[in-house]
Amino acid sequence: MNTIKTISLSLLSLILTTSIYAQTFKEPIGFKLKNGMNIIVSENNRSPKAFASFTLDNKAFSNKKDGIVEMLNAVLNENISKDNHLSFKDNSGKLAALTSDFDKELVDMASIIQNVNIDQQTFNTAKAKLLISIKLQDYDYDQTVNESSINDLTLNDVKDFYSQITPAKTFLTIAGDVELNAAKASAKKAFGTWNNHNNNILAK
Repeated sequence: MNTIKTISLSLLSLILTTSIYAQTFKEPIGFKLKNGMNIIVSENNRSPKAFASFTLDNKAFSNKKDGIVEMLNAVLNENISKDNHLSFKDNSGKLAALTSDFDKELVDMASIIQNVNIDQQTFNTAKAKLLISIKLQDYDYDQTVNESSINDLTLNDVKDFYSQITPAKTFLTIAGDVELNAAKASAKKAFGTWNNHNNNILAK
């Protein structure tokens, strides 16, 4: 439970940095889907929204290339429609939605993660935007995310890293105005059919 608490509270602090509701979450509950994906749920009916954070287990990717996670994030962001309440930064994807829309939004999030389009054009666009962001210093990136590390990455590097991501190497934290059983059902609906062999790279 200590591990669950640590992960849950650290992710919640990122999701709700400025929220007055951040300290009113119930004890986090952790469980695994049949595919090995780690789920953490923390209810807070005082929160105005429901939140989700999809996070990679850093320990499972100890030999990854510098900047590769943020480069994949940039590619994932290119797959998001403009009206989506989802973004990928650092080591996670973050979703904030009204409770009534949460189930659908989580399914959309899972679909993007499992069916990301990683072609040369998407990669080039994502890389260019990330390099501009780094140059402008408009976000506090990890020290390994710099112009040199990003310029060294190729399309094949991103595809290879993405292919290594499996359910058991990830965490999904659900928090806010969402009831525990509803959160469990949404997690299973969105990610329950994901397995170690169906990361789909839609490459052209």
